[in-house]
Amino acid sequence: MPTDYRQLCLTLFGTDDPAQLARLAAACRAPKPQNPRGAGRKKKFTPADVSAMRALLAQGCTVQQVAGRFNTSRQVVARYLGPAPHPGCTLRMTLLYGRRPCTLIDVDFLREKIYIQNRTDDLLHRAFGVLEEPTWADFEVFLQSRCFPPTRGGLKAELKALGLTDYDPLQILEKTHGRTAEDALWLKFQYTPLEGGRS
Repeated sequence: MPTDYRQLCLTLFGTDDPAQLARLAAACRAPKPQNPRGAGRKKKFTPADVSAMRALLAQGCTVQQVAGRFNTSRQVVARYLGPAPHPGCTLRMTLLYGRRPCTLIDVDFLREKIYIQNRTDDLLHRAFGVLEEPTWADFEVFLQSRCFPPTRGGLKAELKALGLTDYDPLQILEKTHGRTAEDALWLKFQYTPLEGGRS
């Protein structure tokens, strides 16, 4: 039995009009978009976008709010706003007010140097206030300011409760996250291996 191509076209394409069939054929031959679902790597943000993100954080927005405004995730925002630690630094301390980063402190223990990046214009929420290039001595003062004093009564019991044997401000802050009763600031610690495997 011979094939009825007119009926076949009506069944498959809903038309037997040659012009409409030609349009359908052209649409089938046209190249398809590479990523119709929008899956995979997301768009990169421009330096202007990153500056706008920083401005929003400085105005008091949380990372989550900034992510919402730029239609992305908190992790992506953090990646753009949190560059790699300064060369030679093995510790990054982040001073936060609630969930908002205020100061990044990169620590080079070998050379006894620190490098900071302020993320807020509020001097009371900056780790070193107006100082833009704090010294190692300034860093030591900062550490002591965020933990209980060595003259506190019952010091040995307090250290024991933290699992420590000696008074070391940095170790104390790692345990307490630098929280004090005076403010809502706290510290997050991130250690990274030294570049090139040097010790």
